[in-house]
Amino acid sequence: MDKKQDIKRTLDQISSAIHENDWTEFNRRLSEKRQSWYNTVGRNVMVTGSDVRRAYRLFLIEYLGLNPDEVPVVYEDETRIVWHSYNWCPVPMACHLGGYDTREVCRRGYEESVQEFVKLINPDLRFTRDYDKIRPYTEYCEEEFYLEQNYSSG
Repeated sequence: MDKKQDIKRTLDQISSAIHENDWTEFNRRLSEKRQSWYNTVGRNVMVTGSDVRRAYRLFLIEYLGLNPDEVPVVYEDETRIVWHSYNWCPVPMACHLGGYDTREVCRRGYEESVQEFVKLINPDLRFTRDYDKIRPYTEYCEEEFYLEQNYSSG
C-alpha cells in the first residue's frame, strides 16, 4: 500500500470512530491484528534482554518493521525503555487532513492495542506516550514501555 492510500485508509477509520464516538471496533481490529501477529510470528522471534527491551524490539522493529535509527532509545534500564519515534506515520497527516488532534486520536485509538500486545510478553508491561511530546507539536513522539510493579519505585 502506498503512503497516500495508507493516509486515506487511516483517515477513514479515524473519522468513523470519531463520528460514531465509539473507538471499540477500531481498537478491537487493531488489537486482533497485533495479537495475531504475536501469536503466529512474534513469540517465535528470538529477542534477548529485559522485557522492556524485548517489547521494544518485537513491537517496533519486528512487527512494525521500523529501523532502530527511526526510533532511537533515549533512556533504558531493566524496567523502563523510552524512545523517540521519528518514523513515517500516517496518523499525523490523517489528523491534519481531518482536522483532528493527534493527542486525542493516538490516546483513544492506538494505545489500547499496543498495551494488549505488550501484555502478551509480560502482563506487568505497560505502554505510554508523553502527550506533550507528540507529532505534530514536536518533531517526534516520545513513548515508553515500563514494568508497572517497578515504575513507582523508580
